[in-house]
Amino acid sequence: MPFSRVIAPRAVIEGQALYLTWLPLSVMLALLLIFGRHAIAGICITLALVNYTEWQLSALQNLTLMGCQVIPVLACCAAVRLILGRRWRYGLPDSRMGVRIFWLGFIAPCLMKLLMALAGKYVTFPAEISSFFISDSVLYRIVDTLSLIVASLMFTLIFYFPLRMILTPRYAKTLWRACIIPCMAADKRCFVIGWISTLASTLILLCSSHNSILLSGYLVPIIFVIFTLGIRKLGHRFILLSWSVSAWLLLTYNHNFLLGLKSEYSLSFALSVFVSFTICLLYMTRLFRKSEWAKRLWQEQALTDPLTQLPNLRALEQSLAQHQTPYLCCLRMNNLEFLSRHYGMMMRVHCKVTINKLLQQWLQEGECVFQLPGNELLISLTGPAPQARLTHMVESLNSRKIRWNHHWLEIDFSAAWAVADSDITNLQPTLGQLSYLAEQASAADRVLPLNGRQAVVSGQTSERVFMLQKVKRALDEGGVLLHAQPIVNASGQGYHEILTRLNCDGEIITPDKFIPIIAQFNLSARFDLLVVETMLAWLQAHPAQQNTPRFSVNLMPMTLMRKDTAQHIIALFTRYAVPVSHVIIEITEEQAFSHSEASIQNLTLLRAAGFSIAIDDFGTGYANYERLKSLQASIIKIDGSFVKDIVTNSMDAMIVKSICELARVKNLSVVAEFVETEAQRELLLRLGVDYLQGWLTGKPQPLADLQA
Repeated sequence: MPFSRVIAPRAVIEGQALYLTWLPLSVMLALLLIFGRHAIAGICITLALVNYTEWQLSALQNLTLMGCQVIPVLACCAAVRLILGRRWRYGLPDSRMGVRIFWLGFIAPCLMKLLMALAGKYVTFPAEISSFFISDSVLYRIVDTLSLIVASLMFTLIFYFPLRMILTPRYAKTLWRACIIPCMAADKRCFVIGWISTLASTLILLCSSHNSILLSGYLVPIIFVIFTLGIRKLGHRFILLSWSVSAWLLLTYNHNFLLGLKSEYSLSFALSVFVSFTICLLYMTRLFRKSEWAKRLWQEQALTDPLTQLPNLRALEQSLAQHQTPYLCCLRMNNLEFLSRHYGMMMRVHCKVTINKLLQQWLQEGECVFQLPGNELLISLTGPAPQARLTHMVESLNSRKIRWNHHWLEIDFSAAWAVADSDITNLQPTLGQLSYLAEQASAADRVLPLNGRQAVVSGQTSERVFMLQKVKRALDEGGVLLHAQPIVNASGQGYHEILTRLNCDGEIITPDKFIPIIAQFNLSARFDLLVVETMLAWLQAHPAQQNTPRFSVNLMPMTLMRKDTAQHIIALFTRYAVPVSHVIIEITEEQAFSHSEASIQNLTLLRAAGFSIAIDDFGTGYANYERLKSLQASIIKIDGSFVKDIVTNSMDAMIVKSICELARVKNLSVVAEFVETEAQRELLLRLGVDYLQGWLTGKPQPLADLQA
């Protein structure tokens, strides 16, 4: 306390000494907040000794002065204790901050000054301190009261934290972790260094002995701006401690900060600004801390399933993005759907929670169980031998029963695993494949790997899974073989449609085998973009001068359901420097008349980029006359079901003719598919078809054999 009195900033106004902030009050409050009532005796003895040593006061004077200093503080602490309860000293500076500010920050200093004014009327004090008791200047009393308020509000914490660290050394580590380590995080480091440098430079200029009106006029507001900007990035304790230290420096070395403040009016205003900004700073730090806490809570809730309290798929995506999940394992409860129909949905939740608890004994550090919809859980494994570990888990779970409402349930488990891909866009297809494989494993050996080659999974899964492995491997290795079939007009001029085969270890896979697999396991976007890129590579290597279509390429329905498909396609054409006029995009009727927002957006972007759109297999699904009126396309391709019997079936001929007439009104070109005979060719041209495609015009040939 004597030390705090020595370092307390002072000023002399009109020949009268004045404390700009009486720091012993800060020490008293800090001691009471740490030790409670046990600090009262020490405070009273210390004040009595300091008062007597400094001014040689008589017993009455000393007792009166000590009473004026201690009684208001103890009374206000008692009031805070009464309002907040036994834990009134905890949770600084956040918990119930308004009560503490009112009683300890304002009432205690005002009561102290009131008691001193009353004591000055009945007790005579030495001249050097008499101005604190009796003063003819009202503003002097106001400034003196403000100095006590400043001491209570601004400097209590600057003594509180060091005293707590002295009392409990491990609190220093806690304070370091709470204040300094978050500020040194990678995303804040540059800001913190810049913030501290700016603050230090400003303080040096304001506290320097060189008096400058420019410095005092323009730099003082910058102090408040600096702390306001720092609230969002820095911890509340760090900000408040920095503000206390800065304020003490400004009040102690006030060469530029208080330049020109030679009257009580100016000092009163300056101290009032300090008090106001301190209160604003306290509440702003609290608000930002609460908002950060709420943000973390919302993020945790967004990553947690509300029923099972297990991490959800968003948490899994985050884990994959951080490369923390080498293996993904799908654990399937095969009869859980049947049991939940009998026992209810909460039984399903209870079973998943119980299974998660059982799995914890086999999981290593960093491994986790994720919630999946339906009858499955997802396990992330980081350790070695995932096949052996997962097999042990499944066997152990199959030997146990789960109790639900006095019933013992036997659940049948199976599983599948795969090497995780850090590319989040592949997560949903991988989960679908794992789910399918885990279902197949229920009739096999319980645990099946997804990423193994055929030799590894031979004898463990079905032909469909074999085909899935082949398709994935072909896509991984770029095993896309492009063929081209001509589409020509009556004079033999036209373009080619791109048809695809897959090459897996020398085996050629035809579309009738791999297209269902690609559609079922959501590989269509990956497949289509690979086909487009392969075609563009050929076009780049074989440029043409004419600005007419050279190829048409199909996009599968699920490809257009992805929001970024159009951007990817346009980016590929830009990268390979191929004009969009060289390629026609073929889509199905389902896509053309879809109400999907993503599909509509993709088609709009493709048309805006200059692509021609062709409607494949027209007439077999969604098409009707009303939709044909609003069709946004350049070409329609009549399905082969209307062509194969057109020579002998007058109804087919009438349908084709009506389509051609309507297309002509809308300036659409018409392509007929599956043209195999001259009779079909002649009739189709006579009915108004513009282009023909089929074995009559040419069989598909490898793109590599096509003449540029």
